Amino acid sequence: MTRSLAVVLLTLVALLGTPLIALAQDAGDPTGAANAAAIIEAGGAEVPVERYRADGDAVLLWFPSEHGLRDGHRTQALALQAIGIEVWLVDPFSGHFLPEAASSFDDMPTTTVANLIESAHADTGRAVFAFGHDRALPWLLTGLYQWQLAHPDADHLAGLLMASPYLHTGVDTEGTELQAIVGLTNLPVYILQPAQSPQRQQLGRIRAGLSEGGSAVGARLLPGIRDRFFFRPDATAGEQLASEHFHREIAFGMEMLSRLPRQRTPAVAEADTDLAVRTPTGSDAQLNTLDEPVAAPPLERPDLAGDTRRLEDYRGEVVLVNFWASWCPPCVHEMPSMQLLEDELRAEGFRILAVNLGEDEATIRRFIEDEVQTDFTILLDPDQASLNDWRAMAYPTSYVIDREGQLRYYLFGAIEWTEPGVIDQIRKLLDEQAQG
Repeated sequence: MTRSLAVVLLTLVALLGTPLIALAQDAGDPTGAANAAAIIEAGGAEVPVERYRADGDAVLLWFPSEHGLRDGHRTQALALQAIGIEVWLVDPFSGHFLPEAASSFDDMPTTTVANLIESAHADTGRAVFAFGHDRALPWLLTGLYQWQLAHPDADHLAGLLMASPYLHTGVDTEGTELQAIVGLTNLPVYILQPAQSPQRQQLGRIRAGLSEGGSAVGARLLPGIRDRFFFRPDATAGEQLASEHFHREIAFGMEMLSRLPRQRTPAVAEADTDLAVRTPTGSDAQLNTLDEPVAAPPLERPDLAGDTRRLEDYRGEVVLVNFWASWCPPCVHEMPSMQLLEDELRAEGFRILAVNLGEDEATIRRFIEDEVQTDFTILLDPDQASLNDWRAMAYPTSYVIDREGQLRYYLFGAIEWTEPGVIDQIRKLLDEQAQG
C-alpha cells in the first residue's frame, strides 16, 4: 500500500460522522417508492434488479452472497443513495431459478456479470463499481475477467469492492491455495474484512495473489465484528453500530478505487488453466473426504485444567479436531450434537479436541457453563497459533483423524454430528483401523 493511501485510510474515522439511520431519513424518498424494480436480460435469463437512483457520477452494482438479498442490503442501499451513490441490488438466484446457496454459483452463468455491467453503464452513462462478498467472489471474479476479455478498450468498470472474500480452493495440508482466477485479476480492488472472521487469516494471501496478477489492492480491517454483520439477525451492539456506518466504508473504498487507472488489459490464461467456478462450500450432509490421507499437523495446547494435550498422545483413537469460538452461532448450535457423538462412540475409541481460537479462559468457562454444558476436551489457543499448521477456513472448521494419525475427513462450517451419514463415516474409521 502506498504511503498516501495509508494516510487517507488513517483519516477514515473522521469521515464516518453521520449515522446511517439519519442518512436514510434524509433521503429524497426514505420509503424507496421512487426507486425502481427492474428486470434485466443477463446470462440468458431475466434477472431482477432493485435500483436505488441517485445523481452521482457512479453506479454500485452489488451482487449478494450465498444468503441472497436481505433487508440489510436495502438499508445500506438507501444510505448510499442518500449520499449520491446509485445502487443496483442484483438477485441472480431468482433470475436463474436457483436456490440461495453457495453451490448455486457453480451453476450460474458468469456472463450475468458482464451483461449487468453493460446494462448499468448503458442506462446511466456512469462508471460502474462491482461489489461482492463471501462465497460469491469466485463467480464474480470470473465474470469480471470475462468482461475484460470481451471489452479490452473499455474504461467504465472502475473497480471491485470485496467483503470477506472466500477465494481458496478448499483444504490443502501443505497450505491453502487460491483459485486460479485470483492470479488473472488485475482490476483495482478494495477489501473490507471483518476482524472476527476466519477469512481474516487469508487476507494477506489474497492481497498478495491479487497484487501478483497486477491489481492495485487496498484493504480495511473492520475491528470487533463478524462476517455479514450488516444483515445478521444475531448482530451484537457493536455490529449494529458498524452497520450504521458501513455505507461510508463502501463510499470510501469507491473513492480510493476511482483514483486508479480503469483501462486494464487482462492477462491471458494458460491453455490448461481451469477457470470453472468452484465455490467453497459450508457444511454438507456428510463430511468431506480427503482424496488421499495425509499425516495430521501437530497440535499441542493446554486444556481448561492447565494440562497440555498433544494430538500425538491420542494415537490409536479416532479424533475430531474442531476449531471454534463462542461468538460463532453455528459453533454453539453444533456443540450439543458433538457431545452426543462422543457419548455414543467414546467406548469405541472416539475423542473430541475442541480448540477455541482467540478467547480468554474466563470467557470460555462462562460459555461452557452457561450455554452448552459440554464435557469433551476444550483446548485454549488465545493467540490462534495453531492456525500456522491447521487451516480453519470457516468457524467452525473440523477435521477427523484416524487411529494412525492420518487426516481423513474435513468440514468448513457446522453440521449436526448425530446425522446417520456422519456417524457412519466415523464408524467406518473406527472399524477400519480396528480391523487393520
